[in-house]
Amino acid sequence: MRKTLSIALIILLLSTIFVFYFEKNSEASYSSKFANYPGYEELIEHLQKEYPNWEFEIYETGLDWSDVLEAETVARHGRSLISKKSSLWNCATCGSKQYEPGWYCASIAAVAYYLDPRNSICEDYIFQFEQLTYDSTNQTKEGVEKILADCDYMQGKITYYDTKGAKKTINKTYVDVIMEAAKTYDVSPYHIASRIRQEIGTGEGSVIVSGTYGSYKGYYNYFNWGAFGDDIIGSGLKTAKDKGWTDPEKAIKGGVEAIAKNYISIGQDTLYFQKFDVVDGGDGYYGHQYMTNVSASKTEGQTVRSAYKSMGLLSKDVKIKFKIPVYKNMPTIKAAEPGKETIITQDVQINENSVNIRKTASISGAVLKTLNKGTKLLRIELAEKKDSDGYYWDKVVLSDGSKGYVSRTYLTELSLQSNCNEKYVVLNEVALRNGPGTSGTEIIKYISPGKIVTAVEKGKYPNLNGESWYRVKLSDGSCGYVAIGTEKDPNIDLYDEASGKYDYVEVICTDGLNIRSEPTTSGNNVITAVVQGTELFRIQKEASNNGGYIWDKVVTQSGIVGYVVRQDKETGEAWIKSLSSVKYVVGEEDKNVICVPGLTVEGLKALSDDIVVKNGDKTVAKDAKIGTGYTITIDGKTYTAVVKGDPSCDAEINSGDLLKIVKHLKGINKFNDDSVKSSADVNSDNSINSADLLKIVKYLKGTGKIEI
Repeated sequence: MRKTLSIALIILLLSTIFVFYFEKNSEASYSSKFANYPGYEELIEHLQKEYPNWEFEIYETGLDWSDVLEAETVARHGRSLISKKSSLWNCATCGSKQYEPGWYCASIAAVAYYLDPRNSICEDYIFQFEQLTYDSTNQTKEGVEKILADCDYMQGKITYYDTKGAKKTINKTYVDVIMEAAKTYDVSPYHIASRIRQEIGTGEGSVIVSGTYGSYKGYYNYFNWGAFGDDIIGSGLKTAKDKGWTDPEKAIKGGVEAIAKNYISIGQDTLYFQKFDVVDGGDGYYGHQYMTNVSASKTEGQTVRSAYKSMGLLSKDVKIKFKIPVYKNMPTIKAAEPGKETIITQDVQINENSVNIRKTASISGAVLKTLNKGTKLLRIELAEKKDSDGYYWDKVVLSDGSKGYVSRTYLTELSLQSNCNEKYVVLNEVALRNGPGTSGTEIIKYISPGKIVTAVEKGKYPNLNGESWYRVKLSDGSCGYVAIGTEKDPNIDLYDEASGKYDYVEVICTDGLNIRSEPTTSGNNVITAVVQGTELFRIQKEASNNGGYIWDKVVTQSGIVGYVVRQDKETGEAWIKSLSSVKYVVGEEDKNVICVPGLTVEGLKALSDDIVVKNGDKTVAKDAKIGTGYTITIDGKTYTAVVKGDPSCDAEINSGDLLKIVKHLKGINKFNDDSVKSSADVNSDNSINSADLLKIVKYLKGTGKIEI
């Protein structure tokens, strides 16, 4: 009896341990998958403990975080809009310009806040990552009714006005139609309902679903398909007319079919992916975005969560699937809400005498140093709240690189204290920190090789934690510190485009080329392969002559660093060509000489030794740059210079050229001169449009070339 009882107890103990182990393993099964992505694992683990049946799938976009942020902001203003009017939330370039009535271009900080998935991996906002396919077990008619409870226009049986103004009835409720559409097109009915609620509003909703608007009587559009511009209602109802949406059922089902076909079936199967097009559904990235409201996916997700909660579906027993995006080189710290940033890089100065800098964030902390009024410091952290003594203790860096804390009362913010303005090319993946040194600073993000940064401060911290540190500014205007590396292995190097030390090359080998981790064909060292026509950034010419080949070190557009063979070692046939080798061509009917930016008079000497370039009546010096409209006389024949990207005709490529093209596109100041038109057509596709603007933007940032 005692033996039997002992065996039973052992079995019970073992089963308990097994169950405990199984449950612990089950809890870790999803969160542990996110261990390689900064800040994800803890957030997922917290949700799993509360909801053990929730499933989390990683979606690796393969995109670099900084590239995505650039594409969603400065690459195309107006891609993300916000209803706030604030210097923190509105784009600094667009300011108070309204893209739609009451809607402004969102700032980089605002877009980063909503774009960063880590800001939404919590119970309140997680549903923007819910997969939007139909789930008959958990998605019910009652749930749809609760989502639409405060939408008066979606209650009861469908009554509507036909195109002749007659009132008619369909023997179905709006919810019936939504459930039918969900089953037919494999779309979550909660997504359909919350999307209608988001687009049309609560209460009486928008006139776009009234059937009584102007010349579009009897037409309905529940998803604002094609609604844009100054007349949002008119354009949306024109779309409805074109599609034959002559009653609410046709409009709802037609809209759901379009969502399924154009978004969910091509991988944009979460609210997040419908706002931020970081899924390559066959037509590239960023352009195929359902929403312009930067916060739309977050607020729609909240609506779905409320429905789940009201139905008691936020429980440990319910299974819900989420797809969470991750990016390459994400900052270790999630993007802060604008105005609430705590990790910063900012110049300040002491505004009183005898101010103590303390080792810890407390009035009782040991004094590190005492400074007087006017002393300049670097502030790298903002205190989130006051301590028990009523002080905000901000973290600062002293001139010797040591870190300490000072009460915010004694600090005055300064503009950027710069001592240089030089472009550098990144050669190794390098951490961007909020301050100099590896001790006491935070990594903001990683910068990939091939990126161009601008050094705005150097020489202040020559040997801190064994490294020398430069403050650099990125293309989005943010600043931070990088270790410059050693002479033998530099992280960054001065970038002078005219020197040709670093350049862009194009793969011209018809079979494409392998990119290898080492300059050798021995071993399994192929990282990736690139096809003919691929552009690469070359960061080291003739890095090796191993195996009889000439090897160049290159960076792909996705940030992969490796080595390629320059030419066939037997025949000498080139396999890559420098894109900077072509500086000019003679244009149509021998009227123009078409030039790349930065071309000097000396650079034209191959045309003739006897060459004269004039800007108006003034002869241009040999070392001076050529601008659009300059005259070029060669052997008695005169041409007009066309410099791609220089419609302002000042021999420089800058924001003035962008403004000229914008005004032309808006019809404010159209180009009349043929040479200026050709200059504004930067990509030479015989059309002046936003693609030309993007070419100039990338050129100014050092991320792209202007070629001919």
